[in-house]
Amino acid sequence: MIEHETEGRATAEPGKRSVPRVLGWVVAGAVYGVLLRAIFGILPNYMPVDGVMSAAFLLGTPFVVGAITVYGKRREDPSIWFMIFGPWGTVALMLVGCALALLEGSICIVLMAPLFLVCGSVGGLVMGLVLHFGRPGPRYVGSIAVLPFLLIFAENFAPLIRSEAEIHDSIVIDASPQIVWDEIMTAESIRADELPLSLCHLIGVPRPVSGVNRTTPDGEIRYSRWERGVRFEGLVTERKPYEHIRWRYSFDAHSFPEGSMDEHVEIGGKFFGLEDTTFNLVPLPDNRTRLEIVAHYRVSSSINFYAVPAARFLGRDFVRTILGLYKGRSEAASGRRNAAT
Repeated sequence: MIEHETEGRATAEPGKRSVPRVLGWVVAGAVYGVLLRAIFGILPNYMPVDGVMSAAFLLGTPFVVGAITVYGKRREDPSIWFMIFGPWGTVALMLVGCALALLEGSICIVLMAPLFLVCGSVGGLVMGLVLHFGRPGPRYVGSIAVLPFLLIFAENFAPLIRSEAEIHDSIVIDASPQIVWDEIMTAESIRADELPLSLCHLIGVPRPVSGVNRTTPDGEIRYSRWERGVRFEGLVTERKPYEHIRWRYSFDAHSFPEGSMDEHVEIGGKFFGLEDTTFNLVPLPDNRTRLEIVAHYRVSSSINFYAVPAARFLGRDFVRTILGLYKGRSEAASGRRNAAT
């Protein structure tokens, strides 16, 4: 094979060594990312910040992975398109590696993939710019590789950012407020086929199996049960039958059994909390009801610019599933009553 050196770069015969060389760097970048996930996973035992949820890992790692990928094309003047999209293959291979090594669950992988892809592209573009103006050697790549470690030490001096937000959605149901109210109060034995298709359930969020209100010495309690042994409660703080009801959630160490959800997205945990939910029933003409759900949640992370919209997207998806459940059950109950009369 013949290579012609021009200004420190080589142009190779197509299809011979160029593709294997790039693939080698792609694999190297993916292995680097998996190793960092393993290393950052043990940092919480020794440092104030949670390594995996740090900006150093979530932003720095894919940035370096993207830069490594483009560095692998340094002899061939990588195109702008390769700088942007080339790192995506390495990032995808890294995420697959994390899944196969059981370092990360499906929920976190899906939620973080868009952020990783964007940061990978940024790293690729920066490396492409460096390659355009110079010819960095292997030591330069090594200096970039330690960037996430430098960032996490700096991040220890910055507290987590707490953001509170609201989800508000509604649906029109062909049933009276009384029927809808009864279905909300006693939502037992929920089957999977009663729930509309939902992204959050496709990626691994447990499905609800029951939600029942009961009167106790401590007041009215909403008992919620999900798949995989998930259970939690809500204390009713406002109640006007057939019009609205509100409860405030309470989570404990047993709410989410080990393995039921990815630890970094557990509800009521360090990074995400569901505060309360309100159901409003608005009567409409022709014996119909507009059912509104208002939910307040909390996100605490060092990347709230991304985490808050991601939580809102997933939360709205879940709320629409619940609205679809009550619409189906209420309209079926209304049909049975009409048939009986």
